[in-house]
This record gives sequence, structure tokens and C-alpha cells, in this order.
Amino acid sequence: MTIIRFNDALCQAATALQSLPLPPNPKPRVVRDVFGRLRFALDCPLANYPADALAALQSAQMALGAYASSPEVLTHDSFAFPEKVFSDPDWHITLVQLGHDEEGNPLGDVAVLLLDRQITGRDWLRPNDSEGATNRPHRMVFFGLKGGVGRSTALCMTAWGLARKGKRVLLIDFDLESPGLSGLILPRGSVAEFGVVDWLIEDAVGQGDSVIQRMVSASPLGEATVGAIRVAAAIGQSESDYLAKLARAYADVPSGDGPQRLGERLLRLVETLEAQEEPDVVLVDSRAGLHDLAAVAITTIADTALLFATDGEQSWAGYTQLFLHWQRRPEIAKRVREHLTLVRALTPTANREAGVHRFQQRAYELFAETLYDEIPVGAGLESPEGEGSFHPGEADQSAPHAPILIDWDEQFQEFDPMLRPEDGGATPARIEATFGELIKFAHERVQENAK
Repeated sequence: MTIIRFNDALCQAATALQSLPLPPNPKPRVVRDVFGRLRFALDCPLANYPADALAALQSAQMALGAYASSPEVLTHDSFAFPEKVFSDPDWHITLVQLGHDEEGNPLGDVAVLLLDRQITGRDWLRPNDSEGATNRPHRMVFFGLKGGVGRSTALCMTAWGLARKGKRVLLIDFDLESPGLSGLILPRGSVAEFGVVDWLIEDAVGQGDSVIQRMVSASPLGEATVGAIRVAAAIGQSESDYLAKLARAYADVPSGDGPQRLGERLLRLVETLEAQEEPDVVLVDSRAGLHDLAAVAITTIADTALLFATDGEQSWAGYTQLFLHWQRRPEIAKRVREHLTLVRALTPTANREAGVHRFQQRAYELFAETLYDEIPVGAGLESPEGEGSFHPGEADQSAPHAPILIDWDEQFQEFDPMLRPEDGGATPARIEATFGELIKFAHERVQENAK
């Protein structure tokens, strides 16, 4: 007996839907539960679907082996409130690869309407519905697949550069499991009384408003600038029970409209802080890795998501998996891809030109193979944009794949941004030399948003 694995089950279900003699409407959908088991679903009462077609679906469903939870095909009769189930916003058109024929030729993709019940990672597929809002500050998220690439240092220097240009900058630390932003940019005595984790805990019991006005403090890094740098740290002053709070921080909480998930809560926190602080720009330090906090920050909150990477296999493999996840849901990919910008962190200065060229090529190949539309037949890279398509050319410096470069500089290893130049800190000229391209990019985004 052939054992069907997770990767095979959805392909087999999609193949069945293509090959079975089924009525054109309603088209069967697929529900995948938290264990990966599949069931077909029909948006109609059981009595309205032909008996022979129903039997074919049941047989195909049971052929999924361990990935079939029941012979029952879901219909309106399966639920107390079927309209709520079949209008769930988490239904997504999903492209399923059909594998290869006997000669190894790819069989292409087929689209199915999939409701994917997941324990974590749901926010990777939930773009912000308020996208395009113009009456709020620009939100820029700093993300990396792993630590140690200088993400937080770059964030601090970007805040400093924007404050020098007169901007009021709000920093929010979403790296709750590795909180370090406040240590970089706030002296110990300047940390606010409460942190982001306190708000999540108090909000869950209806007391979020009681801490919101006491969780932001001013950074001395902004004192010598025209603008200001305000910081909402992950941890508040004198915290003594952080792990107990962190263990509860990600919970969905009850509301009048049903459970409110983490992404909705964090977006509400950001909006409340924006109303309170009235910044020109919000910089978010995201949790590293493919974590739920990163999903919220990049997909739900960011107007611009800066994806930090080095030219190592860990970076490319991680971003490939993330982009493939979006690629298989085309409507999500189209809403996310234009907000992304790669940052080539720690760029080696030795053989710099060759290294940068290699990175740019790999970045273009990654985006072209996953998130960009296919190039229309007959179009070359010199004129890549067909009507209605999104496929910037490799040399397009405004495209998501065109990296912002940050050179490796030993002065910014274990760097203390609060240290004055006369005490060994970096001079403004050296900061501009290393982070100037990123600061310029961020400033342009803020200016565009203000128009």
C-alpha cells in the first residue's frame, strides 16, 4: 500500500477534482485541517448535489489514506452557520503543482479554493485591509531570517538619519523573544514603565488603555537632531516576570465579533500609538525568522518591508520558502510583493563589485521565479512590463529585488549608537557612509507618503 505524505495529499485531491466527472457548479473546495487532513466542501445543501458526483468525491477523499479524516463531504448541512464557514476570509485560491508525467515533464498547476486551518503562520496570508491609507504615517518593518545581520543597528541609524532631517520617528520593538532595541537606543533609566508585552497582557483583560500612555519614551539619540526619536520597547522598566507574560502574549482574545487574533491586536496597538505620538514614520523591529510576529509585521502592518539578507544559502533558502508560500496564493502575492525591498547587509568590501553583482542576480532570479508575473510571450527583459503584469527588469533599481547595500564596517559590530564620537562612537560622516543609502531610501518613502 502506497503511503501518502503531506506533500502528496493536496496534489492528489487537486488531481481528483480535475479528472472526476463533476457538475460545473458549485465547484468543490478543499479544507485542510490542523493535521493536514483534507476534506472536500460544497457550497450548497447536500440535497442539491447529484448523488453520483457526491459518491465520486467521497471515494476520492477516502483515497487520501491517513490524510482523509472522514468520508463525509462537507456541505451546508455539515454546519450550524454554513454562510459563516463559506464566507471565511481565509479561503484562498491556491495553486497546486500536479507533479510530473512518466517522462519527467511537469504537469503544471491547478487552482483550488483552499481553507487552510493552521496552528501558526496564518498571518502570512492576511494582508492589511486598510492598505493604501493616506492619513497615517508610513510604516517600515525591518526583518531578517536570522539575527546577527545588523538589522537593529540599521534601524537605529535610520531613525537617527530621519530625525536629522526633521522627522518625528516612532520605533516599536516587536522582537519580543529577543528584545534588544531598548538596550541599543535607551539608557537603562530612560526605558518607559511598560512595554509592548505589558500591553498585550493588559489588553487581553480589557486594560490596554491603562498602559498605553506609559509605554513610550524619548531616546537621547534624537536629542541633537531637528526631529525626535520615540521608542516603544518590548520590555518595560523594572520588569521582573517577563517570561510569564511572554507565554501568554500571543493568545487570541475574546471580542464582540469573535476571537481577536494576534495580528489584529498588534495592528490596533500600532494605530493607537500612532494616534498618541503623531509620528511622521513608524519603524518596526520585527522578530527574526519565519515567526508569527514577523508574519504580522510584514504582511499586516508594513507599508515597506525591508528584508535583510546576506549572500548565504540560509538567506536564499528561507526567502525562497516564504515567497513560494505567497506564490501559491496569487491574490496574496500581488498584494505583498510591491511592499518588499531587499537589503544586502554586511556587504564585504573585498571584491565588492563582483559580490554585489552576484547578489543582485540571485535576488532577481528569486523574485522572477516566485513573485513576479511571467514575462509575456515576445517581451524581453528590456521591456518587461506587459499590460497588467508586474515583472520589473533585472536592472530596475526601484524594483523589490534591487538591494539596498550596507557595507560591512567593523565599527558597527557590537556598536553602541549612544556613544559620542569623541568617546569612540561613529561620526555622522561614517554613519552616512555605511547607512546613507538606506536612510535616503527611507526618507524618500516618508516624503512620498506625506504628499
